[in-house]
Amino acid sequence: MGLNELKLLAQKYLNGTATAEEKQKLDQWYDTVYAGGTEVINTNDNETEADVKQRIFENIHSKMHAGDNAAPPARPKHKMRQLLVTVASAAAVLAIVCYAMLPSVKTMIGDKEKQVINVPSNRVLHITLADGSRVWLNAGSVFKYPKNFEGKTRTVELLEGRAFFDVKHEDKHPFIVKTKSLNITVLGTSFDVNSYGKEGKTCVSVVTGKVGVTMPNNNKPAVMLVAKQQAVLYNMVNSTIVTQPVKEIAINAWCKNNFVFDQESLGNVFKALEKEYNTTITVQDKKLLDERISIKLGNQHLDTIMEILSFTKHFKYQIANDSTVVVK
Repeated sequence: MGLNELKLLAQKYLNGTATAEEKQKLDQWYDTVYAGGTEVINTNDNETEADVKQRIFENIHSKMHAGDNAAPPARPKHKMRQLLVTVASAAAVLAIVCYAMLPSVKTMIGDKEKQVINVPSNRVLHITLADGSRVWLNAGSVFKYPKNFEGKTRTVELLEGRAFFDVKHEDKHPFIVKTKSLNITVLGTSFDVNSYGKEGKTCVSVVTGKVGVTMPNNNKPAVMLVAKQQAVLYNMVNSTIVTQPVKEIAINAWCKNNFVFDQESLGNVFKALEKEYNTTITVQDKKLLDERISIKLGNQHLDTIMEILSFTKHFKYQIANDSTVVVK
């Protein structure tokens, strides 16, 4: 959303003339700007997501007015109204503070107003689609979706990366996720799609409901998955989809910045860490890459995670700089 459009919608909201669609757009803008912010702030059990968002805003608000001698403003009763008042009065300053946090979003007018989101490194982005379905996008993901769903199906595209979908049920409008190698069709369910090109495979894992998985331009019947099942396509050449059980906790832990590995190779563990921390891990002893590990890791500093892994699998490591880790 451009700055001028944001200011216009903010003014309409304050005047009480904003439509339901415009209010939803403002809410989505707020969530986009602060996506992932709640993950880096310690919260207590009684604190709601709205409270956390409010504290994030107050922190930015204090930075905008740093140096002022005036007393700090009282805590507003309505976090969105206070946010929009600030936007309307100091939009230029807010843009400078927040613009660097935004993912790359492009609107493709010639393609029925589809938007393409490029999620930056070290981010997990949460968006709500026009039908109310929710999507979590992992770092480095590229996601394409329409502003409004039209026709008999609700179709989106995961061009690269990983996404967790919580799909709103609609009997007459199947929800379809297209990747480069697989198409996933559901009516209303929650599932994960992992389709990073560098990994050489595409995985579909189901938390609730039923999912149909097919290959583009392939006449084979759909592979049906239910909860705690996973379908894996390792490459497009053999055209074989392998199904296997999967633990629910391992499917969407990444949405909360957690890692859950169940008998996973250290090679794949290191790949996940490289993506999450935007770093390069070089392994001198290649035999380590095939070592298997089952472990749950929280949202911690990379050095802490490497210390845990090295103690568990008996290897040494050295963090050469902020972007390179050498495993010996």
